[in-house]
Parts: sequence; C-alpha cells; structure tokens
Amino acid sequence: MRLYLAVVAGILLLPAGAAAQARVTVIDAGPGSSGRILRTATALPHRLVEPDTGWFILGRDSTQRTTLIVLGRSAAIASRVDGDVIVVGGDLYVRPGAHITGRGVAIGGGTYPSTLAVVEQGTLSFRDNTFSIAPGPGGYTLAYQSLREHASPPLLFPGAYGLRMPRYDRVNGVSIPFGPSLTVASGRGELDALVTYRSDLGQFDPSVEGGVQFSRRLRAQAAVGRGTLSNDAWIWSNLVNSFSALVFGKDTRNYYRADRAELTVHRLWETVSAQIEPFIGAMAERAWSIGPSVGSQHGPWSLFGRADSLGMRRPNPPIQPGDIASALAGGTVLWEAQDVRVRLRSRGEIALAAPADQRFQQATTDLDVSFPTVREQEYALEVHWVTTFGDTPPPQRFSWLGGSGTLPFLDLLEQGGDEALLIEQRYSVPVPRIRVGFLGEPTLQFRHRLGSAGIGRLPTLEQVIGVGVMLALVRGEIQLDPARGETRFSVGFSFSR
Repeated sequence: MRLYLAVVAGILLLPAGAAAQARVTVIDAGPGSSGRILRTATALPHRLVEPDTGWFILGRDSTQRTTLIVLGRSAAIASRVDGDVIVVGGDLYVRPGAHITGRGVAIGGGTYPSTLAVVEQGTLSFRDNTFSIAPGPGGYTLAYQSLREHASPPLLFPGAYGLRMPRYDRVNGVSIPFGPSLTVASGRGELDALVTYRSDLGQFDPSVEGGVQFSRRLRAQAAVGRGTLSNDAWIWSNLVNSFSALVFGKDTRNYYRADRAELTVHRLWETVSAQIEPFIGAMAERAWSIGPSVGSQHGPWSLFGRADSLGMRRPNPPIQPGDIASALAGGTVLWEAQDVRVRLRSRGEIALAAPADQRFQQATTDLDVSFPTVREQEYALEVHWVTTFGDTPPPQRFSWLGGSGTLPFLDLLEQGGDEALLIEQRYSVPVPRIRVGFLGEPTLQFRHRLGSAGIGRLPTLEQVIGVGVMLALVRGEIQLDPARGETRFSVGFSFSR
C-alpha cells in the first residue's frame, strides 16, 4: 500500500517538477531592440535564473545547452553556452575560456567580454534602459524602463581620460585618438571631437563625428575630418588586423589619405522579428596616395616581416588624386526568427563629380546568415559583394582580395578592382565530450570560399575548401585549392575570418 501511494504521489508531482521553471512575460517591450530580443528569447527554450542578491556564476565545469536568461543580478560566464546569454538588470562578464554560440546581451548594464573567450554572434549593451521585474502568475513580468531620466553631462572623456582604443598598421604605425565627447541638442545628440596622432606619419588628424536622435526611429549621423582610409576593413576587425601587423607583419588592408565629410539620415521600421533601417545622404572627399611605395626602405616596426615587400613594406596601390562628390543611399535589415538570423547591409554611392569626370554608381553589400541544423550543428553564410555601374571609378573605390582572411592561395590582396565577390560557407559541428583546458570544447568546422576581384568584371572565381578544428581562441585548418591541387595548413584566430 505504501509503495502504491508513493508511485501515485510521484506521478502527480511529475508534471509540477517538469514545469518547475518560472515563466517570463514581457508585458511592455518599449522602444528599441532590447524588448524584441527578450520576447524572442523567452518564446524559445531557455533556462531562467531568478533574481537574487548574489552573482550568478557558470563555472568551467558546467555546460549550458540552451539560451540563458538572468534576471536582476550580474552574471559571470566561464564555460560553454549553446545559445544567447541575456542579463536583465545587471552586468555580463565573459570569462577566459568561455564559448557562447549566440550573443552576449546586457540590458540595464554592460557586457564585458574577454579576449580569451568566444562570443560568436557578438555582444550588446543596453545601458540606457532596463526592465522592471515583478512577480506574476507562474513567474515574472517585465516592463520597459528608461534609465535616461536626465541628459548626459555636457562634457565627457570616454575611454582612459579621453584616450580611445589605439590601432596599428603598416602605414600609420600607431594611431592614437584622443578627445572629449560633447552632449548637444538637449541630450539627444553626441559629438566626438578627436585628434588622432599617427606615429609613423608624424601627423595629427582632426575629426568630428556624432549624431542626433530626433525621435525613436529617426536619426542623423555626420562625420568630417582627415584620416587614413581603407575599403578593406571588412576582412578583419581593427583588433585582429592590428595584432597581425604588429606581430606577423601582415596588414590585410590597402590605404589612402583623404579629407572627408559625410551626412546620412536614417529611418527605422520595427516588427516583432525584423528591423529595417534605410538611409540617404551625401559625401564629399578629397583624396591622395600614401606609401609605402615600391622599393620603400622604411616603415613601422613589426616582430616578423618588417622588411618584407609582402609584409610591412607592401606597397599601397596609387590612387587618382582629386575630389569626389556623391549621393548615398542604402540600409540595414536584421531579421530573426527562432534561431535563424539574417543581417543585410548595403551602401550605394552615386558619383556626382570625380577627378576625371567619371560617372559611376557603386554598391557594397554584406550578407550574414546563420541557423542551426541537426542537434547543435550550425550553418553560416557570409557574402561580401562590390559591383559598379557606369564609368570605371578611381582606384580609391577599388576593393581587394587575396591572402589571409579571404583567398589564402593568392598573395595578400593580389586581386583588386571595382568588381569583387567573396562567398564563405561554414558548417560547424561541436564535439561536447572533449574539453581542451581553458580553451573549452572543440568544434569541427568545414569551410568553402569562392571569390575574385577585377576591373570591369569578375575574373575566374578562386575556390578554397577547408577542414579544421576551432577552439575558444585558435583555429587549425587544412586548406585545399581544387583547381591547383595545392594544400596548406594554417593556424589563426577562431574569431577572425
């Protein structure tokens, strides 16, 4: 009889245990994307960490197989999370060795990633708003709450007392921006007034950039100043490119110098799963060439490759000096449904005046798509496409491919022109039963790249097939060029292209 009662009690209590996790309901999503991110996450499988006075810590000896939502407390993540990590009403610290396959999001706080960790979809910090957390039927209700009750101070010195993040490359040496941030238009706008010192050029470049938020969905951005510009910054981030130039002497960008002024006006439309933000604007630019030139005998220092003609002394292609005045149009589309993410960015330029009276129209488009397939496996697609109509533009509008980050069997930035295409597909297969110290769990990755660049048309597309293992910081890969029958082994950062 006692056994019978115990079995009956267990059966009756089983549904309660299975549904023991509290439910989260977003009753007011408010403006912006933070509420949409929360609503999407709460509608999908997730683990909820309820409010408390202490931190939530996910140590290295544990693995989280779904999105993690932390309410009313800060969080420190040191292991693998298969999904997003979203903190509401606290800060998110990503510790060394952590691997988050989604995004790291802090609402009402900051996200602080480690260079020794991987956050595959990037980080977001919503410092100007949070969500009030109140007990509700079966869980908690969240309502939007603005944290900008007062305008920002009129004068701020972001970074380290106004010193911003430095960069390093084979043209400028060290670029060190310094300057204050100013609040304008009754707190609706901010301006950064900067002076950037470039050590190898011995130049102090002034610039002013900022924006005004006229309403929740309408804003304007403007920038004017002198600088060292590149069309190849999409290949590697500033951090990865700076490290590569400083240590290995590999700089994956071509450069020119210019005075440029640009103004754009953006309008945002939002739905539950999408953000669409088109823009229009205008740009004026006066450009000139910059070294190294062929046969240069000096340049910035690097640990390796400092005297290499394909390294730190690699020449910059000369450009056509003169003025370009253009109309701009384009936009950004972000669409998310369950675990499918699509991001499209496009920028179109219509030349109204150019050095040799060229009349050209050029569009630069980037597409990123990712979605899960079987179990924890994931497919990702990245496309970078530059196409030009009308006259051939001056060389300062060329894009370049080849070498690290694009087509590894070509010399660094060997191909260039006003037509460029790179398609990269990745298929990732996590191996959760193996752990390599603080580097975390390995992921098998299969990659396929297809691309070329030329003037007036695309030449024959180059193809690269790769099979490798990715850890939290590094990736080892065997690469094959089917057309040439060549293979090579490469080691690189797991968070770089």
